[in-house]
Order: sequence, then structure tokens, then C-alpha cells
Amino acid sequence: AVLVGEVITALLVVRCLFLGEGAAGTIRRGWPFLSAFHPRTVLDTPVTAAAFSQARADLDPAVMRALFTADAARGDLPEPVGARRFGLLLTAVDSTVFNLANTDEVASRFATPSGGRRPQARVTTLGLCGTRRIRAAALDSYDVAETTLFDQILHTLGPGTLNLADRGFFSLDRWLRAAATGAHLLWRVKNGHTSLPARVLRTLPDGSHLVRLRESDSMLCRRRARLGEVTAPRLPDTVARLVEFVVTTRDAAGKKTTSRLRILTTLLDHTTYPAGEIAACYAERWQIELTYKAIKSTLRGPATDLRGRSARLAEQELWGLLYVHNTLIDQAVTAAIDLDVDPDEISYAVVVRAVRDHITGHRPCTACGHQPTPADLTATIGAAPRNRPDRHRTSPRTPKERQTQHTRYVTYTIEITPSDLPKADEAT
Repeated sequence: AVLVGEVITALLVVRCLFLGEGAAGTIRRGWPFLSAFHPRTVLDTPVTAAAFSQARADLDPAVMRALFTADAARGDLPEPVGARRFGLLLTAVDSTVFNLANTDEVASRFATPSGGRRPQARVTTLGLCGTRRIRAAALDSYDVAETTLFDQILHTLGPGTLNLADRGFFSLDRWLRAAATGAHLLWRVKNGHTSLPARVLRTLPDGSHLVRLRESDSMLCRRRARLGEVTAPRLPDTVARLVEFVVTTRDAAGKKTTSRLRILTTLLDHTTYPAGEIAACYAERWQIELTYKAIKSTLRGPATDLRGRSARLAEQELWGLLYVHNTLIDQAVTAAIDLDVDPDEISYAVVVRAVRDHITGHRPCTACGHQPTPADLTATIGAAPRNRPDRHRTSPRTPKERQTQHTRYVTYTIEITPSDLPKADEAT
């Protein structure tokens, strides 16, 4: 039988690249390329769609997860322009959700949001901001919190990196565990008086503040209850740096909006890491949002649903999408390095089309499996029109906002502001 594990896995990767096609289309596109996994494959008549579907149903989703994980953890990747800030490799964490097939079996594994119509999976990823490649991921049902999933991949942080996170990820316990990996942190925290267990120790010349983080009695009680350990010790005090600032957005018509942000970081030296540069660096967190947009709108397609009608098949597709995304990013980075440009200039849509055309147009010989010399895929990507990352735009985020708003070109200004946090009692 030619439907060995490697062949099924390879066909699943092809399926995720051409997600809108069914089993027959997957076999038609992928079958000629499988001689690398099974030498006789291209000499045999392709299997039927029914045979592939049955073989896929028998494949444990852990296989696709292992494929993604092994590739995501590669240490031999080239480092393009713009991958670092302050000499540190820039990463970001966030989560998104995927709609799944509305079947009883899928719904028994993946929850449906209140008021929603379809089961959803939540995916939390750690991404490289400079390339939008995913370094680690965890997925589960919609009703599993993004922080719970982040805890599963937190160990993939490490020395030499600077991690960005949105305000939903902070807790003192998680902050300490993340810092213990050796990574530097630059996390947004909530603006409320009681949301951050901090007191100001000293205001620095650039307007930022050294603060003491201390677990309160109520926080300790809640953590003990969550852990089920009534004698769990109090977390140790730690010093961090707080940068508070206001971002003003102004469009060509003069319309202005302001947002106040509070950033907590382990980068304590204000001379090496000025407050204004810390504030500007946080904008790079948006790269992980663009990663999700690329996967969902360009690779999967905005009107394309995941096709798996069981929980196992849905998980296969999700891990497959993440793996295919990373391989596409590798193509984009190769082209960017050849051109000596920032990968932001390489259009993800161009890469997807080029790779799909490459697979469709360069089929091996069906008689012997010999693959003709393909056109230079990297050159094709590099010759295409490039993005303009110097343009600053803002777009409506919610469906309601999109009914009345549109994408606008804007300018941003950042103003460092004082903190209203209480000062530390020197006696304590």
C-alpha cells in the first residue's frame, strides 16, 4: 500500500495549501510529488478520494502537530533585516479563533461562543515579529483561555529575545515565570488602579518609572484557590519598569483619536532603552495580528471553511495550516534576504500564489519520477510588486465599525506621560 504515513502527511500539507479543494483535488495536485516519500508512488495509479479520506481519518492529529513543532523550533533559520530591537530578537504572543464544521462530533470537542453559530478552536501562538513566522503554538476549544494556552508554550521563550504581549496576558505569576526563562518582556498592562500590583519606587529622567510588583493578600488567596494549595507561598517582590504614554492618531482630514497605554518591561536601563523607543517598539506587536490575517484571509481564504467534520480532522487542518504558513514565510524571507530588504516588503499574497503556481506548473515525469528544473521560485517572488511598509494606516476592527468606517492613512505621535500609580512606602 502506498498510503504510508509520510504520504498521507504530505497530502495533508497539500490540502492545507489548497484548502478550498476536496480530497480529489488534493490527490491530483500532490500525487506527482510524492516519490520522495514512496519511490513507486508516481508509477502507480493515484488512490481514490475515498481511500485518502479513510486514511486521513485514521491519522492521529499528533502527527501534524509534531510536524509543525519540529519545523517551528528550527535553529538554522536566516535572520533578515528588522528581526531585532535593542539587539534582541523580537517575539509576540496572541491568540485567534477559527470557525469549524458544525457537526455533533466537532461540537462535542470544541465549544460554540454564546450567540455563535459554529464551534470554534482557539489558537495561541508565539511569533517572530521580524518575519511573522510562528515559533510555538497551542490549540484547544474556544472556551479555554488564551492565557492557559500561553502557559503551555511559555517555556519556548528564552535568552536573547524580547517578548511583546497584549494586556490580557499579565499576571504577576506569569510575569515571573516568563522572566525566569531569560527572555526580556515588554507587556501591555491594564490602566486601572487595581489591575497592576505596583507602586512607584522612582521616576527616571525619561519619564518612565521603576516600580515594585508585589502580590497582595487578595491575589495570593485567588492564586491559592486556583492551584488548590492553601499553603502556597507568596510570590517574591520584583522590580520592573513602567512606561505610560498617549498615542495620538491623526488622519488627512484632521480627525484625531487618542489612546493611553501602560507598558511594563524588564528593560530597566533608561539610557540604553529610552521610554520613547520602548513605546514605539510595542507597535511591533501588531505583526502577530497580521500573521493571523494572512493565515485566515489569504491562505485559508475569507469565505473558506475548515473542511474536517470530526474533531481529529479539524485539529489536523489547524496544525497543517500553521505548518504551511511557516513554509510560505520561509520563501518570503529567502526572497527578502536576496533583495536585502525587510520581509515586510514581500507580499504574502504573492508568495501564496507563486507557490501554488509552482506546484501546479512543475509536475514530475509520470514515467520515472524525474523532476525537471523548476523556475526560480525565489526570483518570481522577488520580481513581484512589493509592499510599502512606510505607509501608516488604521482600519476598523469590529464588524460594527466596518459598517461606517474605512481604512485611513494616518500619522502617529507618542507622548510619555506621568503615572497615577501610588508611590511605594519607603518603610516597606
